[in-house]
Amino acid sequence: MSADLERHTAKILRERAERLARDVTRDSQKGDEIEIAICAVGDETFGFPVRHLREIVPLPAVTRLPFAPAWILGISQVRGTLLSVIDLARLSGVKGTSTPAYLAVLDAHEGPIAFTVDQVVSYRRVSLAELGAGESGVRAEGRATLGVTRNLIVVLDIPRLLQQPELVIG
Repeated sequence: MSADLERHTAKILRERAERLARDVTRDSQKGDEIEIAICAVGDETFGFPVRHLREIVPLPAVTRLPFAPAWILGISQVRGTLLSVIDLARLSGVKGTSTPAYLAVLDAHEGPIAFTVDQVVSYRRVSLAELGAGESGVRAEGRATLGVTRNLIVVLDIPRLLQQPELVIG
């Protein structure tokens, strides 16, 4: 290999390394981003922050509880753990018909709790700066949300959701 070709190759490799190092630094400085699992419920789309999400599983058998509010579907067992199952569509008053097919299992202080979702759509990162306060037309008032994305994903505020008076037992 000629000396010119070696210098040219070294220059290209050095420039690539510098670009890659800049991208990693830039990504690590995006502390305002969160990862969300995007799920459809009725005619609406919700984002579950992944840091609070234990797992999403196909809807198992649910045992109804007598005299429970309509938004409590009952209890179910996932991997040997007994869970309260909450109908997210009824709790949030979503538009359209909801046909639950999955459980989004969240970690709560009192133990895991599950919310029904119709479909698991995708996973992505969202900048907190991108979240509006519901000015996009999606009804977010009275909900425990971090905000609404431009493409109408209602990003849930899980700690606030789990502290709603309806969900606190005791």
